[in-house]
Amino acid sequence: MLPEFLTFPDPDAVAAEAATRFLTLAKAAIAERGQFVVALAGGSTPERLYKLLATRELDWEKISVFFSDDRFLSPASRFSNAGLALRLLPLSPKLTFPVPAETTLDAAECAAEYERELLAALGPEPCFDLVLLGMGDDGHTASLFPGKPALTATSWVTHSTPGVLPPPVDRVTFTFALINAARNVLFLVTGANKREKVARWRAGVGSVHTLPVLGVAPTEGTLTVLLDEAAG
Repeated sequence: MLPEFLTFPDPDAVAAEAATRFLTLAKAAIAERGQFVVALAGGSTPERLYKLLATRELDWEKISVFFSDDRFLSPASRFSNAGLALRLLPLSPKLTFPVPAETTLDAAECAAEYERELLAALGPEPCFDLVLLGMGDDGHTASLFPGKPALTATSWVTHSTPGVLPPPVDRVTFTFALINAARNVLFLVTGANKREKVARWRAGVGSVHTLPVLGVAPTEGTLTVLLDEAAG
């Protein structure tokens, strides 16, 4: 599936469009299958999105929430993607699945346990209704960084060494296999520092090892990239 790139004036407009799409997909999934299964992301643009979603009418008791990646940290940490969502959204405790950093010894064990939790909740062929992602200025997405072994992992979830952003702790991340099994993948990409990598992405220049976003290609689902003008 080739990405559809859509450009909006600024990060607030990107977040507003993402909120509209989130609500539409959630309501459709709940109507069709009785639940909406979503993987959330971290970062400043998702933060804008979550603040908008907190003001909208959603049946959070029918929304199962996982995280496409996170640092090997407690959700209580201000650097935790799960912590961000838990602070901003009225998530259902029984349907929210942060990475189990507090009950595992290291990131590799945490990734294995998160995969077990995910399969127990979603079955042996997990399929998300929506996976939210961003792109770093090095072209990474989730915690799939250029040149790292996680890019070729064959599991559903894997661990990764620290990324370019602080703090320098290991990560737990969805693999391309899990991302690409989703019904819908939605990227939120903002900022002029992303412009060069966005241009390469649109042109298909490079490889997954140098520009990991190229590895996101849903088998049957949609792939949409919401950009602000600075990035696009």
